[in-house]
Amino acid sequence: MSNSLFSDPNCTSSELWSAWRDSITGLSLGLEASEGGFLQSEQAQAAEEKALDLELHSDVSCYLGAAALMLAQVAGSWRRGRFFAALQTFAILHDQYLTDAHPGFFEHSAWPISDLAVRAWKDRLLFQTRRFREIAGRHISDEGLLDLNLEDPVERENIGGFASHVIRQRQLLQGRLGLLPSEAGEVFALAETMPPPSWEFSPAAALVPSLRDLARPPLRIYVYNENDAPALGRLTRAPAFCHYRQWGMDVGFHDFFRTSPLRTLDPDEADYFFVPSYACCHQVAGMSEFDELEADHAAVVQQLRYFGRSGGRDHIFSFHYVDLFPGWRKHIPQSIFLTPETEVGFERSLEEFDVDQSRFPPFNPAKDMSVPPYINMRDILGFNQHARPLSEREHIAAFTGKLWVDVAEATEVRGRVAALAGIPGFAIHAYGSIQEMYGPVGMQSLMGNSRFCLVPRGRAAWSVRFFEALWAGCVPVLLSDYYEPPFDALFDITEFVIKWPVAKIDSSLVEFLSTMPLEVVERYAAAAHKVRCWYLYPPPEVSWLGNWETRRELEQVEKEICPNLSSSRNAFQAVAEILSRRVRRTKVAPGSFYSPDPDGNAAIAVDAQLRPL
Repeated sequence: MSNSLFSDPNCTSSELWSAWRDSITGLSLGLEASEGGFLQSEQAQAAEEKALDLELHSDVSCYLGAAALMLAQVAGSWRRGRFFAALQTFAILHDQYLTDAHPGFFEHSAWPISDLAVRAWKDRLLFQTRRFREIAGRHISDEGLLDLNLEDPVERENIGGFASHVIRQRQLLQGRLGLLPSEAGEVFALAETMPPPSWEFSPAAALVPSLRDLARPPLRIYVYNENDAPALGRLTRAPAFCHYRQWGMDVGFHDFFRTSPLRTLDPDEADYFFVPSYACCHQVAGMSEFDELEADHAAVVQQLRYFGRSGGRDHIFSFHYVDLFPGWRKHIPQSIFLTPETEVGFERSLEEFDVDQSRFPPFNPAKDMSVPPYINMRDILGFNQHARPLSEREHIAAFTGKLWVDVAEATEVRGRVAALAGIPGFAIHAYGSIQEMYGPVGMQSLMGNSRFCLVPRGRAAWSVRFFEALWAGCVPVLLSDYYEPPFDALFDITEFVIKWPVAKIDSSLVEFLSTMPLEVVERYAAAAHKVRCWYLYPPPEVSWLGNWETRRELEQVEKEICPNLSSSRNAFQAVAEILSRRVRRTKVAPGSFYSPDPDGNAAIAVDAQLRPL
């Protein structure tokens, strides 16, 4: 990131950038909502052509100017019908500019790049991604061969990338089944060849809408947008800035459902309704305070047109912590929450909450779903690289992490773990200051050199150490009494996780782990190895589809660790599978009423005043 972002964000010291900025003042580089989402193409093309005349390039010497230029290039490629080129440029803008800079820099500059424009472009690109996958599916034979007899080179460019991805995913599945790909000379060095579970869709069906329909009766999810509920604009600000962090799954689910074959544009056939919100990112980044998040969510709920049909029981919200919306118990008590947190509602001690957590728990396993946090591909590759064979590991158990003295429950648990330091075989590094933390390589080396990885709760009941342990190859020892690991509807968690009472973090735990036979440890680690890919999200689609560096990392993960991660085998698909098992065929709430419509056709749902819901 250039220092000029802080000292000269409008690049007034550059004659060329200043000239270009002045020439595009007042122009729109986004999508014009009043025109049904169509591009103000003349303005965007004019901006792009002016930059070419000035011989400007998208470099970081003028950070915000380069970002504006890239958005103009996205618009120009789109206008020329080159969708894949627009996607690639947007991916670089998304990953190398928008992700690294707080959105406030853009909103308070003189450059015509706005969060509204970025959101509109991303939504349009994701919608077209789904469309092009459908078209690509028609050009793939049953034998998995690509048949692109298209005369237009632009059309071949737009469709070819998606078709090639589907074919590669089919080859990866063949590798999991122990078969070689049909293409001669191509060998995938797969770390896992386990066959897929019976409920996993084929890679093609996971990507191509029409193939999903043919697989079995489909799950249907309607995704609310800003046309449905204008207040969503505030809750979905800064999607690029919010994606590459632990709370990135909030953005990830929004992206996944928009491109997935599960999506329906017809609310009448929807089994579920997804309501996007990036609340944790907004709170941590200082974009919204709690009272603002409360008001924004309450406003959105009032605008959800189909909420009343079932009292919100078929509405899905992704919350890193549900009490980022403090009024959820009033506004959406029956809705479904996708969250990593199964105890406290936000990073506070239980005594700080006004509501009795036992009477009004923030997590209800009957309706809510525990999900993993977002972990980037580079960390996954690092853990895998430093994972030693269990028989060669030097430590019995290891832990490194902060004590979190500001949260009472964390202080108790992690203090008990810290007391184990110095015991032979126990490598414990608990610290009070962030300056004492290990770097990524140090932490990966420590965990990859231990048979067991201790996972005490931190500022919340869950900890990212639980998921990192799966990739480090150590058996996670969960030290959080009320944390419920994800996906227990799909896998028997007790086969690969040890859960130990917090009150017994003492010599009894030391003796238990120290005397565990190696063959038992290996059995637990092998069970985790079979399921761990389901706990991982692929990178953002606008990243790996268009950004070659991100795509290279993803392909390395798919080749060495998790085949089909970008299609049929990931945490998004695990969530979809559980949702499909919970579908309610009766789509009305207990407090509503229903009867045939006046013509005696399908039943309609009404409230107590006989008003349609």
